[in-house]
Amino acid sequence: MTTKFISTSALVLALAGSGAMAEGITLTVWHNSGDPAAVLDLYKAYEAATGNTIALIDIPADQFPTATQIKWATGERPDLMEYMPTVQDMRQLNAHENMQDLSDMGFVAAEGALAEIAGTLDGKTYAAVLGPITTFAAFYNKEVYAAAGVPVPTNFAQLAETCEAIKALGKVPVHVGAGSEFPANMIAGFAYMADFNAELAFGRGVADGTIMVNDPNGPIVAGLTAVDNLRTAGCLNPDAATATFQDAVKAVYNGDAAMTVLPSDFIGQFYDLGGGDRAAVDAKIGLGAVSAEKGIPSFSAGPYATFFAPKTGDAEKEAAAREFIEWVTTTGYQDYVNNAHSIPTMSNATAPDLSGLSADLANLLNHPDAVPAFNQMIPGFGSFGKSAVSVVIGQATPQEAADNWNVFVQQAIQAQKP
Repeated sequence: MTTKFISTSALVLALAGSGAMAEGITLTVWHNSGDPAAVLDLYKAYEAATGNTIALIDIPADQFPTATQIKWATGERPDLMEYMPTVQDMRQLNAHENMQDLSDMGFVAAEGALAEIAGTLDGKTYAAVLGPITTFAAFYNKEVYAAAGVPVPTNFAQLAETCEAIKALGKVPVHVGAGSEFPANMIAGFAYMADFNAELAFGRGVADGTIMVNDPNGPIVAGLTAVDNLRTAGCLNPDAATATFQDAVKAVYNGDAAMTVLPSDFIGQFYDLGGGDRAAVDAKIGLGAVSAEKGIPSFSAGPYATFFAPKTGDAEKEAAAREFIEWVTTTGYQDYVNNAHSIPTMSNATAPDLSGLSADLANLLNHPDAVPAFNQMIPGFGSFGKSAVSVVIGQATPQEAADNWNVFVQQAIQAQKP
């Protein structure tokens, strides 16, 4: 993990007045090393507007929640941090004791219903979610599917049906960068499980004990089985055990693979590979829903530009951290939304004209049957990634993987009981 300072002279976003704020303060920020350019530009804009300095401390994107929790456990505290705003992730850091309560800040009302399901724990708001909201979907190469003469799959049966046509081209049907762990989670969990979590039904059922994640007839085992079937049919990349999410992005962009399931946050990485030529990338790469049967997306507020203000014991910096959140959710917010080509999460900004992948994302988020991601209410969810990896690389059967995950889930449920 490295620390880097952003020059206050670098102003990328257009700025409005910043109001009376503390000046000359350095704020440490734990941030996801995969932050898109729009987020990094937001830090620069804040510096230029306020005279304060942002010291970024990289948290590896590969295993971001786990890496954050490990660093947190050492007792170190930043002034601000990007982090996952789900109930279970906030409990992992004991937000009640360790985070500043931001419930009285203006962004809460601007977020509206979003604040009720993201960044809020037991009635108190601890995070500002600037967006874009993440959807878990399939990045696909349009040229590969056109060459194969098959439609882009929207469910797992279609993934299996189109596999041979893609393989006949010498391409990988579905690329999984299981060496980064979370991509295995994306396909076996976030994508497949969208069909089963309307109104958080699955997550709530696990949390209250009415659903067991290792039910042999349940959707977790079914999802892991569907992925295992793709593996045994040769539909996954043979190097899945060591491939990374970066490898998956490159494989789809270069046309070596037809599809990979990743968070929509990775749109920027495709544009980067295209040298910033958005039109050329949009002509080649699409983003669409794939789930068990229905072809619907799931969504969640992710860590990028989701800000928490930990309690540090330094009153001046705690106040400055709140001022940072105030600035990025008001004065700097519209410029951030424009720069990110995103749908705003707050009512005090409007969406820019969207095209290509950004328009694909908007369509997914506006899908009438879109559901919250299944992880949001499940205690012990963080260990699911390893279970999914064990299936992707053929080290465990779907039932064994579900059984292994269930051990952690049940331990976490017991630990949360009073």
